[in-house]
Amino acid sequence: MFVIYRGNEAGSSQEAEYSGYSECDLHLGCCCLPLVFLAVFSCHLTPPQEIPAADMALIHATIVFVSLVAFAFAAVSLGNLILRILHLEMDTDAQHLLVCAGVGVISTEMLLFGVEVTQQIRKGCFVVMGLLCIFLLAEFKSTAQRCFRILKALFSSPGVNRFLLLTNGIVLGVEFLASLAPLTGSDALHYHFTTQKLILEHGFHPDFSISHSFLCGQHHLLILFGLALGSEQLAMGLIFLAGVLTVFSLACLASRWSSPRTTLTITLLFLLTPVVFWQMSSSGAPDIWMAFFASAAVIVLCQSKISGTWRQALLAGLLAGGIAGAKYTGCFVAVGVAAAIAIEYRSVRNTSVLCIGSALTGIWPYLRNFFWTGDPMFPFLSKTLIPEQVNHYTLNVLLADTGAAQSGHLGQLIPFVFFAGMRQGAPGFWDFFGPIVLALAPLWIATFGSFHKWRVPAVVWCVPAIAVFYVSGLPRFLLPVFPFALAFTAAGLDSSQQKGWKIANRLASGLVILLSIFGGAGLVMYCWKPVVTALGIVREVNYLEERRPEYQEAEAINRVLANQVKGGKTLLFLRHMYSLHVPFLNGDPATSWMINPDRLRTPQDWAIFFQKEGITFVARSPDYPEAIEAPLTEMEAKGDLVPVAQSVVQDFQGMRIAGERAEIPVIVLRVKSATENKTQDDH
Repeated sequence: MFVIYRGNEAGSSQEAEYSGYSECDLHLGCCCLPLVFLAVFSCHLTPPQEIPAADMALIHATIVFVSLVAFAFAAVSLGNLILRILHLEMDTDAQHLLVCAGVGVISTEMLLFGVEVTQQIRKGCFVVMGLLCIFLLAEFKSTAQRCFRILKALFSSPGVNRFLLLTNGIVLGVEFLASLAPLTGSDALHYHFTTQKLILEHGFHPDFSISHSFLCGQHHLLILFGLALGSEQLAMGLIFLAGVLTVFSLACLASRWSSPRTTLTITLLFLLTPVVFWQMSSSGAPDIWMAFFASAAVIVLCQSKISGTWRQALLAGLLAGGIAGAKYTGCFVAVGVAAAIAIEYRSVRNTSVLCIGSALTGIWPYLRNFFWTGDPMFPFLSKTLIPEQVNHYTLNVLLADTGAAQSGHLGQLIPFVFFAGMRQGAPGFWDFFGPIVLALAPLWIATFGSFHKWRVPAVVWCVPAIAVFYVSGLPRFLLPVFPFALAFTAAGLDSSQQKGWKIANRLASGLVILLSIFGGAGLVMYCWKPVVTALGIVREVNYLEERRPEYQEAEAINRVLANQVKGGKTLLFLRHMYSLHVPFLNGDPATSWMINPDRLRTPQDWAIFFQKEGITFVARSPDYPEAIEAPLTEMEAKGDLVPVAQSVVQDFQGMRIAGERAEIPVIVLRVKSATENKTQDDH
């Protein structure tokens, strides 16, 4: 329910109640294309009645699952073709398929980047989908034969292993269903998904009103791909797929040093780690892809058939580019891969080939930022490269948000590198890896007889971990190297048993069981509501009102301005902008490079800004950001910002995990045009 202020030319106003909510609202741009076809067919198949919501949800989940399997097979097929051209074959079928998947995904992302540049994004994504279908059909026989051999070996394993395999499958199923629930991840609602949505709507160009948009990397193109095909759930599913591939990669690495039973146990522990199931299910962040590419690169460097060849270096470089191009901190992991091959083979040629391959696949986000801003790592090098364009306020907030403004103490280095560090003041699922690696570190270090056996993954783990500690200090940035630590932990568990260290083995096994129980309980608590929503038991709108931050504020703004905004934009101060369906500009100086408090000091500065950017409405809920509050409040007092509507909604108070909610007023104001101000002055 809203209070609408209807002003007239004489300056008076009237209040009228307006209720804009409708259960029939349908935003076609956010729909899943398969569901559109299902809706058409259902008119003929079941004319007397509607398909129940739970049945439709299961059909939808099945469609997304089949689509993900098809995409995975298509990526493997494309990668298999590329590896055949390079005359490369991995030691085992599982390793070959995983490496093919990595090469196929990064190649697909390069195609999608080219599509972005053409500005024909939706059409281009369908063309890419068609190409993937061709590759799938061309290589399906070879890929299917390898998969059949792997499945045959899995199902012929002993009963305990099959039980562990089933448990892993159940956990994956829960996380898959949770990923199909409507998006609620904070950073995803701010920029991971919002930026891709805006690119679809307005084209591929820089958006300085969302500073974080320049942090989008290669794997955000898969989010764009899913949204362009009409499905938010498909985009989320592609993030889940990265987690599945990472699990398989971890299994391949761990199996080099441990038994199948221990390998399956450690993969289950990986899936039940809070930061992992958060990333795979509801975060909406594609960072988990980095873990897969890092694992795939190490798998390549551990091969015996192609050891020491330039082809091995090139292949590892192509995969390392998938890490460097994903996130700025991914460059540290790519450096770790380069350091590993330099130490392992002591070859300048191979190291150079790896760097060339990495640049080929990972340079594109940096080129984009350079052409748009002059800073390839915008905005972190802006003080040096483009000092005249620096927004010091926004830059300082961004540095604090990414941990770059903090300094690490040497005493915290060991716990951090061993995944036992926690961010001070704001702990959460996104930082919690558990104590397993640090607690069992003495065990697995003591069991390794030769450093040579584990030199490559150790270097790829330690080099980026130390670099991230000093540059950022945020534990979640260690996710790409977490599989290596767990692979070593699995080796320690197995070796302690083989060497007869009964007490150590029992303590270690008890810790693994305890952490698995803890992780399982956390998974149930965190995912039960998304799962029942994905199954159609809970209505999506109810789930969004309860779980999505600032959803009610965004819907209030949508309903007020849906029929009033004609070509103009709305300046607003929400962090989570994905739910908005009206043209907007982010006005929060903490996250918008365009809003510089040093330059927007007076009402006159803001009036010029409004005219330049085409701002016709301003929405606040409830106050303006402190850095820009004074001039905008003055504009309200002078009548330059005229109230249009006001409503009261509910939203989270403080940390969302605490579940505290409070009533928040949402005020929409109209910006007086220059013509109106001139007429008022004449009177």
